[in-house]
Amino acid sequence: MIERIMNLKIVKLLFFLMEDFEETDFSGICTQMSFYLLLAFFPLLLFLISFIGNFIKPFETYLYDILKTFLPNLSYEYVTGLLDSIISQVSGSNYGLILVAFFFSSLATRAIMIGINQTYGREESRTLREIWFYSFLFTILFALAILLIAVAYIFSADVGTVIFQKIGLYTYYYPVLSFFAVAFSWIVSTLIFNMIYVMAPAQPLKFKSGLPGALFATLGLNIAFRIFTLFINHSTKYSTLYGSLGGLFALMVAIYFICVILNLGGKINLYWSLYQDKEFSFKL
Repeated sequence: MIERIMNLKIVKLLFFLMEDFEETDFSGICTQMSFYLLLAFFPLLLFLISFIGNFIKPFETYLYDILKTFLPNLSYEYVTGLLDSIISQVSGSNYGLILVAFFFSSLATRAIMIGINQTYGREESRTLREIWFYSFLFTILFALAILLIAVAYIFSADVGTVIFQKIGLYTYYYPVLSFFAVAFSWIVSTLIFNMIYVMAPAQPLKFKSGLPGALFATLGLNIAFRIFTLFINHSTKYSTLYGSLGGLFALMVAIYFICVILNLGGKINLYWSLYQDKEFSFKL
């Protein structure tokens, strides 16, 4: 019975993760990534607002709705308040804001690339110029993916209104639109994560090798953030303990969760691509 349980793939994966966490500094990698992601968080949002906002005027409202869904109320108020303050002060130099925000937001991409490479246990063989090039490239692709999601959502909203009115089913319009928005965003986010897992390491993986971690990251982030948001919103002790800094500390925890889930996805890909057909000698 014990041997049968040990042969289950999910059990092998868990023991693989336990052994791998001992060999690699998993928590240290996540901490380093979260530090750079925190530094690049506001520049990334500013870049998305200033860049995509040139093409889609209501994008800022759309982005704020997403933040409200995934961030606790304390963090949402802190983030949007700071963004509104920055945007109002630099509204006259929009292109300068785009360039500055793009450069600093690429730090987040660079941190993810280096972190995922360490998660896979690969030796860094790329030059600093190549790392920066891929950081810029991934940042642009990420912005274009967000633009695609926004365009698809707005286009489907306009077209969907006409279609559902014509067929006399307008009462079902909003549930269908919400389902489409969620499904499409999940598909795009899975492709983005898969691209990160496949292209971020120094030795790129095959496309299908990044899918398990990409699916885990998409599902994990959606579930984890909703649980975390629900917990913080219903916790009176949290705001009492940290006061006016509660929003910032909640944001820091949220970003750390992102890094943990991204690196766990990388570990799952590592197991899937290299060790799934091998037998492990686990220490019990």
